[in-house]
Amino acid sequence: MGISDRVTNENSNCEMRKEKRLCYIQPCDSNISKRIKIPKGKTCQPTFQLLKAEKFIFSGCSSTQSYKPTFCGVCLDKRCCVPNKSKMITIQFDCPNEGSFKWKMLWITSCVCQRNCRDPGDIFSELKIL
Repeated sequence: MGISDRVTNENSNCEMRKEKRLCYIQPCDSNISKRIKIPKGKTCQPTFQLLKAEKFIFSGCSSTQSYKPTFCGVCLDKRCCVPNKSKMITIQFDCPNEGSFKWKMLWITSCVCQRNCRDPGDIFSELKIL
């Protein structure tokens, strides 16, 4: 899980504002692409989910609910799958002996597989480190 910054004018005054939000683009398991099942006769699986819902851990605090996020999948050809649609959700975290807090989080709802890829087959190739 990481933190992304964005500038948006999605507010009642249409003013430019900087926002921070949590993001969880891909699980850190390097073998994840081997576990994604691509349907017979297809070359891509645009999205996948974890097998079971999990609580998010952030700064030693745990989300109050369990979640089953959608991630972008893989292709057998030279295409790569990237987020196409997303929304913002609010996650509440409880901290041991310290109370609770809420953070907005980017929630992927769909992905698209495209030929414009930096490194086909690498599920992290489209991520940029700032």
